[in-house]
Amino acid sequence: MFDRKKEKSPLSPSDKPILGNFTLTAQLPNGRSINVAGYVFEGESKESLDDRLDILQEVIERQRIRCEIPELEARKEQQVQALDNMRTVIAEMEKKRENGQALSSQERMNLNNMKTNIKKLNEDIDKGSVAIAEAKKKAGVG
Repeated sequence: MFDRKKEKSPLSPSDKPILGNFTLTAQLPNGRSINVAGYVFEGESKESLDDRLDILQEVIERQRIRCEIPELEARKEQQVQALDNMRTVIAEMEKKRENGQALSSQERMNLNNMKTNIKKLNEDIDKGSVAIAEAKKKAGVG
């Protein structure tokens, strides 16, 4: 195994002189960033450089999406908790009304606002679930 002589392969980019370099940088959610560096080699075609850059950009985009998933999940969890809290408050106000106690004008306004907000919050939770599923599919996780 070790005594075999390696066949000389065609010149790889690393055997060619370096003409320049590049760095791709992306800000990731949660304050992190990712940097990828590469070189431009003598005689390298535009197509070859474009292909390498495209691959690196795809890698960066996947990492950005992977970092975004926990934030999407946390936002959805907060929305679900807010929804539960609103439903509890509404139930308490409805019980108060059923027991013959009058609601103040502020309580009536809050009750009406919460009922409207619940509809919007349910829509946001559904959109969040779709966004999480799409992000996981794009990132190839979950």
